[in-house]
Amino acid sequence: MAYRYKNTAFGGTFDLLHKGHKSLIATAFNKSQFVTIGITTDKMFKDSAKAPLEDQNKRRKTLQEYLAINKLTKRCKIVWLDDIFGSAAKDKNLQALVVSKETLPNAKLINKKRQKSKLKKLTLVICGQVMAVDKKPISSTRIREGEINTEGESYSIFLDKIAGIAISQSARSKLKIPFGPIAKIDKITAKKYPPHAAVGDITVSAFVKIGVQPKISVVDFLVERKKIYSQLSQLGFATNNADVIIKNPPGDISKAMIAEISKATSKQSRTIIVVDGEEDLAAVPAILLAPLGTYIYYGQPKKGAVRVEVNIKTKEQIKNLL
Repeated sequence: MAYRYKNTAFGGTFDLLHKGHKSLIATAFNKSQFVTIGITTDKMFKDSAKAPLEDQNKRRKTLQEYLAINKLTKRCKIVWLDDIFGSAAKDKNLQALVVSKETLPNAKLINKKRQKSKLKKLTLVICGQVMAVDKKPISSTRIREGEINTEGESYSIFLDKIAGIAISQSARSKLKIPFGPIAKIDKITAKKYPPHAAVGDITVSAFVKIGVQPKISVVDFLVERKKIYSQLSQLGFATNNADVIIKNPPGDISKAMIAEISKATSKQSRTIIVVDGEEDLAAVPAILLAPLGTYIYYGQPKKGAVRVEVNIKTKEQIKNLL
């Protein structure tokens, strides 16, 4: 195969390797015989609010595995980037840089630095944005925030498709299998694994009574489908006024449930949702819409509270199950 360039480079964080990253990789390898790939180090994000979810070694390992699967390992080398320039500002053998619209300003700075060093400017190959199903760009940030998966599929759009449709008995049986360990709820647990959302009266009450109110609390005043409570104060809340009351039939995930959990996830303040009907399946939208790295708790009859660490694997497991 004839390549346009002998030596090309591109760089990035490669956090949660996604479809956009893969497009960048494909562009570089389709145009160049040999490719230098720069991965930003953890040091670059030491004092940044935009630190990646994965550390540099995890990001490199995932990238190496992807390159190996696609038989690209022998045509590249991976280097660390402690700044935006890396070796691209001084490598005499480089001919081009593959960049996205977001990294184009950095590429122009690299060329300015090369010119000062009397080196030839690099040709800038701009790779177009890859869009998610919702027509917005795929990004690691959006994946971290729980909006989409690494292929750009939207969890909100998925939930809208199944809203109001009774979940099959087979799927409900599988959902009864805990998606995490049974957790003891105390102050130590709450500090180590803070509740983004808690579903179920007993579970919510256990947190509230130790002085920890989850960001999202979902209750229906029922315990094992029996009416036990009638007001929030009985669960330990200082108020009897819910932030929102919604209808949700048994065995269903209503549009109202999805909408209110979505709103509560994006809000800074805490939200109390009281369900008229049953909240048994509220953990599904809570997990699918939650940011990665957060924790969801839900009640498991006769066992206790299940603690779910939100990650891509669990989100996809639930999505595929449904």
